[in-house]
Amino acid sequence: MGTLTLGLAFALVLATAALAASCLRLRSAVGFLLAAYVLATAEIVAISLGLSIVRSLTRPAVLALVVVVFVAVAAVWWWLERPRPRLAHLGHALRDALGDRAVAALAALAVAVHLYLLVVSFALPQSLADTLLYHLPRAALWKQQHAVAYVLDAPDQRINAFPPVAEIEAMVSMVLSNGDRYVGLVQLLALVAACAAIVGIARRIGLSRSAALFGALAFATFTVVALQAPTALNDLVVASLLVVCAYFAIGSSRAELGLCATALALAVGAKGTVVFALPILAVFVLASQPRSRWWPLAATGATGLAAGSFWFVVNVVETGNPRGGVTFDPAADPMLERVRLSFLDLLELSNTDATGYLVSPRWGLAVLTAACIVGVVVAVRGRPRAGGVALLIGVLAFFATPLLVTWVRVADRVLAHARSAVGLGSREPTTRLPDGFIESPMHSSYGLAFVVLFIGAGVLVVDDVRRRRLPVAALVALAGVPTAVLLSALALAYDPQRMRYVAFAVALAATVLGTALRVRPLAWTSIALATVTLAVAVAYFVPRPAGLALLSENRTPERSARWFVQAESGNGDLEAFRFLAERIPADATIALDVASNTYLYPAWDGGLRRTVLFVPVGGPVPEDAEWLVVGPGRPADEDRLAAAGWALELSSPRGWRIFSRA
Repeated sequence: MGTLTLGLAFALVLATAALAASCLRLRSAVGFLLAAYVLATAEIVAISLGLSIVRSLTRPAVLALVVVVFVAVAAVWWWLERPRPRLAHLGHALRDALGDRAVAALAALAVAVHLYLLVVSFALPQSLADTLLYHLPRAALWKQQHAVAYVLDAPDQRINAFPPVAEIEAMVSMVLSNGDRYVGLVQLLALVAACAAIVGIARRIGLSRSAALFGALAFATFTVVALQAPTALNDLVVASLLVVCAYFAIGSSRAELGLCATALALAVGAKGTVVFALPILAVFVLASQPRSRWWPLAATGATGLAAGSFWFVVNVVETGNPRGGVTFDPAADPMLERVRLSFLDLLELSNTDATGYLVSPRWGLAVLTAACIVGVVVAVRGRPRAGGVALLIGVLAFFATPLLVTWVRVADRVLAHARSAVGLGSREPTTRLPDGFIESPMHSSYGLAFVVLFIGAGVLVVDDVRRRRLPVAALVALAGVPTAVLLSALALAYDPQRMRYVAFAVALAATVLGTALRVRPLAWTSIALATVTLAVAVAYFVPRPAGLALLSENRTPERSARWFVQAESGNGDLEAFRFLAERIPADATIALDVASNTYLYPAWDGGLRRTVLFVPVGGPVPEDAEWLVVGPGRPADEDRLAAAGWALELSSPRGWRIFSRA
């Protein structure tokens, strides 16, 4: 019933957005699709915030308002003489773009991987650290209290302080389906919208259909993008709204300006890291538009920023601080060191903990030195272009070598395991992966295919801009990536998880990466690298905790259980999470006495039927609580609790204590 209700509401929201987008009479199919995405997102957010004012965010109320909005928009559409979107040429354009074999191959790869990730998203529970700490808990708590609002005594400030737009979408799926199975759809749909916007921008700045689609598909296969797509994180939501904003900002109609402001407002209301994207977005838009449109664009941007800052106003009202009391880690490392480490991460040269190189740079330096020598010799003999190509190949080889060597080591372990399994060898590797190598939706960068395309296609873009075959905006799109990395490195303490913050800049750069199709070896090399990257990611890092989820040995009742998957992630506790899942009734009321940075989401069952309360610091246990869970690092006076009628049911080695009320 929950799935049916969610499907019905989704269909109505989609129909409403399509009718509203049709009324805008946009001139392109891409514009229509992106307008529908923005309007659908805005409708979901507006309905949720409106119902929150009166604490009525329930399934019947959401469905009722969705129907009311649909009827109202349908009436307007009928009154405007039923305008139709211009979709007649969409199929022909898609067939034309896929006529290029490289584009078709990349499309097949992207579709296959993301279909698998979609199945994984439905089959297994979310388990990433940040999703268990605050992304999913805040959505479940809003559902519980029937309002997107501050949560009383929340132990993690991020639950209350961070902008809510992305989690509102996840929360609505919870409200309508009575569960969390579909929360991963939010980012998957955002990725589809981002790819459509990449195609639209690429076409507007002068790329062919095939080149535009190639860049969008390449973005969908970049490592952290693919890994994050089926999760309940929010970086792809932010990136998609910003790149959609960029698409409408370089348009020419008033309707597009309105959609630009709406997309920007939603992006600002989704995550504070949008601040690193705003300078890049502004420069790109100004470089794309004549000066006569700068003032209207500035007004549009100001409107979007003001509307999207609503949660910062809520923070001021609740705490007196626009950040809601959240403080960021001080930048302890020297500035140049932060910049160096960040660019090593971007270029896939660092190991997991950023304590050193993934592989000794000597491997790549030898190739680079040889390429330089060859390039100089060839250039001296009167072939400077060939010399430049040799130098470029050397640079690409230098950056590619660490991951290529790592993949060889992974393959060696796979073969060793296979030989041992069939009795052909006694040596079995002690670890599944080489030391210092890991991919994850939070730690990964964008992969070797991105590095090769960024450098190789970047050279082509620079040449095209110099020859005036592409506008200056194409160069700005490319330069946005190092700019975003630099801005985040200057503003924040170094953290190897920060590459996901530059997803918008990478998406904007992807609008020009399709120029690689002009050099076929470059295009096919990037496809091969993306294929190997995704094969390793699927085999070892997707889904949670690792391995091919659909293989029988990875789907035993224990390994696929909600408590097991969540406990295997970072700071989980197998014993405590199993008790929460199997021994506490699904409709129980649980009080949590936990410190910040403690996994909260395992307190809920899969159907989100439990009521979860928090014990204030130094305060009493809520009277309605039937169970009390005390997390690691929190004191528990067992004698006092026993005198109050609480019985200790579990004390785990990792510090979790669970009590039941007698």
